[in-house]
Amino acid sequence: MNGADDSTLTPAAGAAILAQLARGATADRLRATPLPQQLAIAEARYRALVEQIPAVTFMASLAGGLSDVYVSPQIEGLLGFSQEEWMSDPVLWFRQLHPDDRELWNHEFARGCATGGPFRAECRFLTKDRQVVWVHGEARLIPDESGQPVLLQGVAFDITESKRAEEIVKNSLREKELLLKEIHHRVKNNLQITSSLLRLQAGKIADASVRQLLRESQDRIRSMALVHDMLYRSQDLARVDFPEYVRVLVIQLFRSYNASGRIRADVQLENIVFGVDLAVPCGLIINELVANALKHAFPGDRQGVVRVRMSAAPDRYTLLVEDDGIGFPAGLDFLHTETLGLQLVRMLTEQIGGRVFLDSSRAGTGFRVEIPTQPEAR
Repeated sequence: MNGADDSTLTPAAGAAILAQLARGATADRLRATPLPQQLAIAEARYRALVEQIPAVTFMASLAGGLSDVYVSPQIEGLLGFSQEEWMSDPVLWFRQLHPDDRELWNHEFARGCATGGPFRAECRFLTKDRQVVWVHGEARLIPDESGQPVLLQGVAFDITESKRAEEIVKNSLREKELLLKEIHHRVKNNLQITSSLLRLQAGKIADASVRQLLRESQDRIRSMALVHDMLYRSQDLARVDFPEYVRVLVIQLFRSYNASGRIRADVQLENIVFGVDLAVPCGLIINELVANALKHAFPGDRQGVVRVRMSAAPDRYTLLVEDDGIGFPAGLDFLHTETLGLQLVRMLTEQIGGRVFLDSSRAGTGFRVEIPTQPEAR
């Protein structure tokens, strides 16, 4: 591991030979150099390389375990131990490995030995004065002529500063996530308070039609509050599990209209995830269309089914809200109706760049809303 005897070549002579090589000494001249000098030149070149790169290089013989260790002088700058201290104690590296990272190192070493390497790990080491340093290490096994590994060779980089910067970013992200959660929580609470105020106000109004309008406003507010409640409880603060959102929304609507006994809900959506900017308007559209079916499609004690479907294609989402009720009034233009619900459906669909269609060829009523998947299309 220590190469040729340093006495065979003085530093000045080695430097001169290296300079000659750098000026373009030919291969013939090198072959003419005596073998001891060739070995000395090779070692000088190796040392010049490994002692100038900003990393620690190491080698260890695998004969009888990790023994006959070589480590480059940069180890002193990394961990505070001199090159001599490190090379005289083959297990010093393991003692300086952070106790919490020894299992990780052993696992990676076992994996590398089983697969033939290379080894890669990011671990903490303790310096001579017990400070923590993060090290990225990479190593590989060097086989002999028969293919048996005889040497472990690798390099180690100090990544402490990048780890500190990464931790700062993580802490900042956690703070922003907590703040965003708090925002969603407060928005949800404010919307719920507004909904409760509407309910209290409705209880003091004798006119049934006005009470109905206030209840519909409550439903709309609850549909928006539900989005923020789901985001507050979710691990992903930017996106809503839309199928779950729609299922809960439809249940709320059925309870609001006391329709669960005679009307059945059939909700089937593909696995779709929306951001708030799309989840809120789509939720309001579904709120209006389902509420419209519950109010008008099943008069008296009529029974039936309200279906909500949503599928995704590469260029668009398709939302279907259908019922098997009495059907949409003939001759009524749903795009220009005076009812607030369908006006909201039209306005919200235009807001997200979509189109809404009425299917009049079937029994009952069916609305189809097509929404482009690309934000720029909206």
